[in-house]
Amino acid sequence: MALRTSVESPLRTVSKPIPRYVNRLALQLRGRVRTARPSFSQLNFPFRARFKHCIMLRRLACLAATVAALSANPTVATTFATLGGDNGASTVAQVAATDDVSQYDTSSQTTQVNTTGSALGDGSTAAQVTSSGNADQGQTQQQQSSSGSAPAEAGSASNSTLLQQNSTHIQHSIRNGDVSSVGVNLGGWLVAEHWMTSAGDFWQGVSDEDASKGEYTAITKAADPDTIRSNLDYHHGTFITESDIADIAAAGLNTVRVPVGYWIVGFDDHDTSGEAAWAQYSNGTLKYLDALVTDWAKTHNVAVLISMHAAKGSQNGADHSSPCDPGSSHWSAYDENVANTIAMATFLADRYKDEDAFLGIGLLNEPNASTDEDKLYAYYEAAYAAIRETGNDCVLSVAPLLYKQSPDTMTDFMQAPAYSNVWVEWHPYFVWGYEDTSDDDLTNTAVKVNFQNSVSQWNARESHNRLFIGEWSFATAGKFGGDQEGYYAFCQAMVDVMYQAGAGFTFWSWRLYGDEADFNAWSLRSVLRDDRLNAMFAPSSTQS
Repeated sequence: MALRTSVESPLRTVSKPIPRYVNRLALQLRGRVRTARPSFSQLNFPFRARFKHCIMLRRLACLAATVAALSANPTVATTFATLGGDNGASTVAQVAATDDVSQYDTSSQTTQVNTTGSALGDGSTAAQVTSSGNADQGQTQQQQSSSGSAPAEAGSASNSTLLQQNSTHIQHSIRNGDVSSVGVNLGGWLVAEHWMTSAGDFWQGVSDEDASKGEYTAITKAADPDTIRSNLDYHHGTFITESDIADIAAAGLNTVRVPVGYWIVGFDDHDTSGEAAWAQYSNGTLKYLDALVTDWAKTHNVAVLISMHAAKGSQNGADHSSPCDPGSSHWSAYDENVANTIAMATFLADRYKDEDAFLGIGLLNEPNASTDEDKLYAYYEAAYAAIRETGNDCVLSVAPLLYKQSPDTMTDFMQAPAYSNVWVEWHPYFVWGYEDTSDDDLTNTAVKVNFQNSVSQWNARESHNRLFIGEWSFATAGKFGGDQEGYYAFCQAMVDVMYQAGAGFTFWSWRLYGDEADFNAWSLRSVLRDDRLNAMFAPSSTQS
C-alpha cells in the first residue's frame, strides 16, 4: 500500500468526488441549493457514469418521495441517485432488484431501508438508509436513525434491514488494505473503567478506591457482589447500544475497537490452579459482543476489532486489565495464563470468522515492562497459528512492550509473506510524561517532530507491517489553558500524523459518563460537537 502524507487521507487514495453539477441538481430536487464542497461521504462515493446523468436525474425524481423522511440530510438525494429505477413508479425495492450497477463501475452495492416504530417530532417515522459500495472504488454512508437502547440477544437478527443485495462490508476493504481504519474505541463498556464511568450509579456499594482497581476488585470487595454484577450487566446493556453505532457511522467512522476481558467466553479450560477467578466477574457479556458484531456493526457498515484488554493474570496490572492482584502483572509468569489467552483469542476468531463486520483481534493490550518479552512474542506467534487453524484470515495486531513503542521495535517480526494481515499497534498519548513540557513544545516538538519522525521512519522501511494507532486522544496534561487556538493547533498536528498510519487509528474513546454537555477530550462524541475539531477529524479535513 502506498504511503500517505498529512495532506492525503487514508480514504482519499480511492475517492472519486461526485460531479458538482449532479450534486447541485440533486439538491434542487429537495428545494435546497448549496454550493458548498461535497461532504466527507460524498467525497468517497464511486461515480463514473457522467454520460448517463440525464437518466440519473430522472431516477432522482422518482426516488425523491421515497426519501422524504430523510429530508434533513443534505446529501441523501445524491446517494440515491446511483440506485436508479425504470420508471416514475419504481420503489426502492424494485430499484435494488433491477438496476444494473455495472454501468457505474462499482463491483457491488447495497441498499438498506429501515422504518422503525419510533416516531419523530413531526409524527413521521424514523428511516435509515445505508448505501455502501466496494471500497476499492470508495464508499459512502448516509444515515439518520432512531433506535432503542435495549441490547440485542446473541445472534439475533437485525430488525433494521429490509432490503439487501450483494453487500460488500467496509471491513473487507480495511482487511485487504484498500481502506484504512478511521474509528473509535468502545472503552469502558465490556471492561468497565471507573475513571470513565464514575458518574454511573452501578458502582454504588463499592468504594472509589476499590472501583478504581478494576471489575474484579470492585466485585470481590463489595458487601453484595451479586448486586454489583447485576449493576454491571445493566451498564453493559445501556452504555453502548445500536444507536451509538449508528452515530459512529453517521460521523463518517468505519471502525470500532472494543476492549474485552478473558471472562467473556464464560469458561477457563486452563485453570490448573483451580481458582476459577473468571467466575467472579459479571456473566453474559458475550451476548453484547455478539450483538455488536453480528447485528449493529453489520447493519451500519462498521468494522469491529476486538482488543484483548484484560488477560488472565493481567499483562500490566492496570485497572483496565482488571487484575486479581491490583498493580501486579502475572500473565507471563504462568503458562496457564498464556494458554488461556490463546484459547480466548481462538474462540472469538472462530466464533466470528463468517461475520462480515469482524475485522480482527488485538492480541494483547499494553503489555508492560514486567511482561517477559520472549514469552510475549512466542504468544503472538502461537495465537496467530491457532487462529489461522480456524480458517480465519482476520487482522491480528501485535503490540510491543508499552515502553518500547518505537520504529526500532518489531521491525522484522511476523512479516509477510510468512504471515498475513498482521498489524503493529501503538498507543501514543501526550499526557503522561509531558507535565513539564511547554504548550509550544508539546505541539511543535513532541508531535510535529518526534511523533512525526517515528511514524515516518516506520513507513520508510521497504518492508513493514502496517502501523495501527489503536489508542490516542486530544487530552493533555492540563495544557493550553485559555489558549483555544493553541489547542486547535495541537489537535490538528495530532490528526495530521494519525492519518499517516497505514492501518489507520481508533480514538480513545467514544463516550464517558457525564460527557453529554461538557467538552471532554477523551470522548469523541463530545469532541465532534466542536465544529472545528469535527472538521479536522474527518478524513476530508486533511485534503487540500
